[in-house]
Amino acid sequence: MSRFEREKISKRVLTVSQVFATLAGVGILIIGLQLFSKTTGLDLFNIQYSLSNLFSDAPSKPKLSETSTERYNSFTESNSTLPLDPSLSAETKAETFLRNMVTVSPIKPAENIADEEDNRPSKKYTPIDISSLLTSGELFRSTTQTIYSKNLNQNGILPVVKDAKYSRWSIGLSLTPGVSFTRLKYTHLSEISTGRVGNTQYGFYQTQKERNEMNKSLMKYSLGLEINCRLNHRWSLQSGLVYLNSGESVLVKEIQDENNARLTTTQNLDNNFFEGQPDFESPKETNSETNVRFANNLSFFEIPLILVYRVNTINKLTDIEIQGGISATKLDYVTSMVYNFENDGYYLITGSQPSVYQKYGSNAICGISMSKYITNTIQFFANPQLKVGLTNIFNSEYNIKQHYLNAGVRLGMKINL
Repeated sequence: MSRFEREKISKRVLTVSQVFATLAGVGILIIGLQLFSKTTGLDLFNIQYSLSNLFSDAPSKPKLSETSTERYNSFTESNSTLPLDPSLSAETKAETFLRNMVTVSPIKPAENIADEEDNRPSKKYTPIDISSLLTSGELFRSTTQTIYSKNLNQNGILPVVKDAKYSRWSIGLSLTPGVSFTRLKYTHLSEISTGRVGNTQYGFYQTQKERNEMNKSLMKYSLGLEINCRLNHRWSLQSGLVYLNSGESVLVKEIQDENNARLTTTQNLDNNFFEGQPDFESPKETNSETNVRFANNLSFFEIPLILVYRVNTINKLTDIEIQGGISATKLDYVTSMVYNFENDGYYLITGSQPSVYQKYGSNAICGISMSKYITNTIQFFANPQLKVGLTNIFNSEYNIKQHYLNAGVRLGMKINL
């Protein structure tokens, strides 16, 4: 693999991580603005619409149909007394009359002279049409603004939740932006092979302390589909399926001398994991111009089993919960640089079943969650959560034990069934 290809892979992984971090940040900002608007009743952008209509269970306001419109236009033209549609509100009726310039028709006295030919009395009064001096917008503007302001102060951009649904089962979706980092430990150092040049024997490996200092955390994410079961008023169980992304940033060095004798892999048990020439070698200085940062990426399918306890209720719509549990993981795909003690080199490992990594593992999970009803059936939750790897991610024959730690904030919504 050429240097260009290696750098392309590294940039691609970094770009994906940055995109997810940006989307997560935008989502958190939007949620914060919504909560601020709901709390203060202040519309920061003066947006003349409400998202509450998307969630509201109330029937929509009846609209003036084409038939009704034609009926009222006919009424204004003929000046008849056609009965009004009872389904229309008072505001709609008034606006319809004013829109068609229908006003009170004052009368003026007229002589009451009988018709001599047919002895029928003539019209006693003559109608006079007067144009409206006020438009419907001017007439109802103050009332509309008052109603809108009152609704905004009470509801923000979300509807009023009156009767929250507390069901036994609920399902939800979540996105967890966070960071992934790792700690590693060397094992069986006495079995690590060494290289020999002439009569001189060399040991090629970085120390455990150096590796832990040079490895850095990365921004990662996870996506989850969850199902919850309420056991009683306080306790509930949570499970589902999570796609978990972990990894770390490792420091490697470009190979300057490809004919170096120590870069040749010798025969030992590590041949099961590494073959051929390494892609990078280990750095000797942290600030060298030939050093390269590579973002390791490991993806897992995870099935959690979490016990949740409700410790406090701020109000009937807002709960605070603590949680703890375990999860089983299955490795999905790997793109990472793995260190070989045999020749002090790094090898690019990719694929869904690399022999140097364990296929199955487990995590311990703990966290605290705040959930709030935003409609009668939908709850929004924010859940700072920590996952600690319980099992070694590497094959037991490899001379490193490594456990991932993932810290993030689960953000999502769940629907009470």
